[in-house]
Amino acid sequence: MSTFESDTDLTVCVCTYNSEKYIAETLTSLWEQTFRNFRLLVVDDCSCDRTVEEVQAYIADKHWLEAEIVTFPKNRGTAYIRDFALRHVSTPLLLFFDSDDIAKPELIETLYQKITSDNSLIAVSCYCDYMDANGHPLKGGLYLGPKNKEEFLAKAMHGKMLFFSYAAMYRRKRAIDAGGYRQAEWFPKGPIRYEDMSEDVDLWGRMSDFYDRGQYIIVIPQVLFYYRKNTNSLSTGFAKARVMGQKLMYIKANQLRRRAGLPEFKFEEYWNKLSLWKKFNFERRNLGSYLYRQACFSWVQRRFACCLFYLGTGIVCAPLYPVKKYNANFRKKH
Repeated sequence: MSTFESDTDLTVCVCTYNSEKYIAETLTSLWEQTFRNFRLLVVDDCSCDRTVEEVQAYIADKHWLEAEIVTFPKNRGTAYIRDFALRHVSTPLLLFFDSDDIAKPELIETLYQKITSDNSLIAVSCYCDYMDANGHPLKGGLYLGPKNKEEFLAKAMHGKMLFFSYAAMYRRKRAIDAGGYRQAEWFPKGPIRYEDMSEDVDLWGRMSDFYDRGQYIIVIPQVLFYYRKNTNSLSTGFAKARVMGQKLMYIKANQLRRRAGLPEFKFEEYWNKLSLWKKFNFERRNLGSYLYRQACFSWVQRRFACCLFYLGTGIVCAPLYPVKKYNANFRKKH
């Protein structure tokens, strides 16, 4: 294949951490894109395995001229290295792609053609299907987000949160104008990095504030990549799931405050101001979603008695959660 043109306006960034098992497959899916005029940036977050060596070997083998590798000597987390990449590159457009996912050949071309067709479109994403750790198809995927400007404006004007799949192409300046990826000073210190939870949802919410300038974000209702979902991840720890739920509530609250012209809270300030009733309802819903995940994990392991127990207690805690999950992850909206 030919090398890249030097006047590209797009960078594709792959952030890696201990990704040696899948990184070659991911890079191959990017190398085989129908649209080839982009720069590649790989940012490694202090991997302990051979990820960097695998990337270096792949780039050398392909003579990938428009490629750069940045390595961190200390692990900094997803939000930090994404914000670094956002400010490090010089191209107007930026696409983040996970280091274990697989792009369909038309992914970049489809997103690029869409975002460059309208200067007021500041970010675009797409649908994805799930696959397992071995690359075999799984039921479900991520089929979320407004499909056109009218749908976006209807959500944005009413302060609705926006959810997309993990592959989104941005106008880099607008992402920086929105503040980029929020860093550790906004969140409490602890074993779980709050800043790394739903960091993309946080940025999309702040970018959606530009709706009052006629700018918008959409999803293309087309499956353009495969998201690798390890079945073991269904048993995500309760503490981590709880932090993610707290973070989403916090993002929503700050979005409403911005739209009302009020200053944003740091996380601890927000959580301390919540009423006991709101905290109770959060804990109930969060426990319910955790129990549903445990039910799925038990089903995969064929522990059917445990599955029924988790499912029953989950229904008691959060009866509507399965409906919302089905609409988001199993029903494709055309």
